[in-house]
Amino acid sequence: MSTYISPRSEPLADLDIEELVERLTPGEIQTLIDEAEPDDPQLPPSLRSKYKCEKAPSGAFDKKALLDFIQEQALNEPDIPDIVPHVPGTTRGKKWAAPAKPRQPRLLEEEIELDIDLGEDVELALSSATTDEIVDLAGIMGLHSMMNQDQYHASQATEKTPVSLIVNPDPNVGWKGVTKATPLKVFPDEKPNRTVPEEVLQNIQNNDPATKQVNLNNIPVQENLYVELFDALEQNTHLVELSLANTMMTDTAASILSSALEVNKTLQHLNIESNTVSPQTLSSIFEAINVHQTLQTIKASNQQAKFLGNKVEMAITKAIENNKTILKVGLHIQYGDCRNRVAVQLQKNLDRLRLKRVAHKLSTGSEPFKNGDENRDSDGNYSGEE
Repeated sequence: MSTYISPRSEPLADLDIEELVERLTPGEIQTLIDEAEPDDPQLPPSLRSKYKCEKAPSGAFDKKALLDFIQEQALNEPDIPDIVPHVPGTTRGKKWAAPAKPRQPRLLEEEIELDIDLGEDVELALSSATTDEIVDLAGIMGLHSMMNQDQYHASQATEKTPVSLIVNPDPNVGWKGVTKATPLKVFPDEKPNRTVPEEVLQNIQNNDPATKQVNLNNIPVQENLYVELFDALEQNTHLVELSLANTMMTDTAASILSSALEVNKTLQHLNIESNTVSPQTLSSIFEAINVHQTLQTIKASNQQAKFLGNKVEMAITKAIENNKTILKVGLHIQYGDCRNRVAVQLQKNLDRLRLKRVAHKLSTGSEPFKNGDENRDSDGNYSGEE
């Protein structure tokens, strides 16, 4: 295609589109419009198609009249005659036949007999055994599909099993019964927390010796109350356990808590689960508990961010590795290396505490803690100070 359109040999690149259109005659413009098919859905179909209807409109569009005309024309149109005329009673093509019914399988119980020799002693024992004894035997052999869960636990029960854990199986379910699922146990809902935050704040500010545990779980606490509470926590010397799970704690309040943990020397258990604490503030809290290293348990899962990130998890891991007293950490850690290092450090702290307890026992000739002491943790680990 040539790039020159006039005898003066002017290049197309030097001319503007408006100048080119001005040089076209009306006939050339119409020819250009007729040959062009713009692919623009915004244009009506009449402008996007080359076909132009030259007939004048006969009137306004009447949809009902058009449908009536189409229906009438379809009814008046004669049917196409068949090449082979239809004859009543004559079958054309292959006649359909119903598929044959499958044969009934033979009953194995009636036609096949199994003759297994178990020995005289075994046959004599099974012939005189009751259904409950056979169920117990199946539980010992591991035939779990032949019994339900209650029957299996009853078969595993021994004389040393506590009475509260022994489950009485359903006598109607045996070898000839139908094994059914055990209904789920329904536990009562947890009672609402009736703790008044203002009273707790007053006791902590007064350094009340009787206030060793504070539980504000599931109670919405205002931010100004948090500020006063954590400021009082810096001077408190009797509070041992603080639970603030699902209390709408903001990131600002958690930052003040981090500063209070750097000063407090008596707090041993902290729970701030299900709040809106940012990963960076969580990292500062773990670094703050390393100042005096008196905290033994901390729970901080289910926060603002589902994943903390590699940088924050590494900072928390290094803080835990520098802590010699932390025994339990409730936090979702994504990376396997961090999880392994945290688990190793917690095991080291438990072993260190166990060695102290054994050394105290050897030096004094008695147990370091009496049974039922408050320093015994829920899982049997001693977590108090020697």
